[in-house]
Amino acid sequence: MASIYLSTSIQQGERILSIALIAHVALYSVMPAKAGLSTSPDWMLGIRFGVGGFAGMYLGARCQKFMPQKFIKLMLTTIITFLALKYIVQYFR
Repeated sequence: MASIYLSTSIQQGERILSIALIAHVALYSVMPAKAGLSTSPDWMLGIRFGVGGFAGMYLGARCQKFMPQKFIKLMLTTIITFLALKYIVQYFR
């Protein structure tokens, strides 16, 4: 019963998030900007991010059960550490 409630609450949260995102895109599409600035959304970039995010979530959920937990943790730790060090080095340059 708890999993049904959790699933329902996640779906409701996704609906609310989708509505909020659509509202923000609509707002930035019509919001006036200073001369020379564009506030309209880049639709192709948004579509690419959406497709990439969807594919990543789907493939990640499918492949996760075939990978050892230690490998996933090591991979994430390495990526996060590398990115953090890269930002730190850029800051001091």
